[in-house]
Amino acid sequence: MGKLRLGCVSMARPYLVLKSRYCPKTWRAWRIGRYLTRFTEEQGLVPLDDPVHGPQTFRAWCDVDLHAEAGWVTYKNGQGEDWHQDGDTKPGSRMDNAMVLWSNKTPTQFRYKGRIYQPKPFQVILVRNLACHHRRPANAPQRRWTFRQRVEVPQHIELP
Repeated sequence: MGKLRLGCVSMARPYLVLKSRYCPKTWRAWRIGRYLTRFTEEQGLVPLDDPVHGPQTFRAWCDVDLHAEAGWVTYKNGQGEDWHQDGDTKPGSRMDNAMVLWSNKTPTQFRYKGRIYQPKPFQVILVRNLACHHRRPANAPQRRWTFRQRVEVPQHIELP
């Protein structure tokens, strides 16, 4: 079976848009997390198994088995504001993974092939961790909704 190409996929950017707009009817972290993890399962994405670098359990909602978290607080002064790849400070972590990301305001920025890219608010995107570096934008408000799920690199979806 060949790799799935989702619509008009442009490989010029480091991520794929899985859903052009997700705006929850109810703004609760557990609802956002459950909806988006069900969505990723429907897309055939498999949660990452990485006991060294797990999800952020301090978030408002977290599912360790699904390697996912959702919340509404942006924590300032953390490594998230610097360009990084998830797991780069945790020896032994499984850095070759993909991430499903979503935010209602100032989504994650990506540095890829000398340029900076940023999805639109409310887009659900899929990005390969080792393909680029990412960061939380410096202008991210303290209150914004976010979701992240680390998944195995899919074999059925073409990524940059």
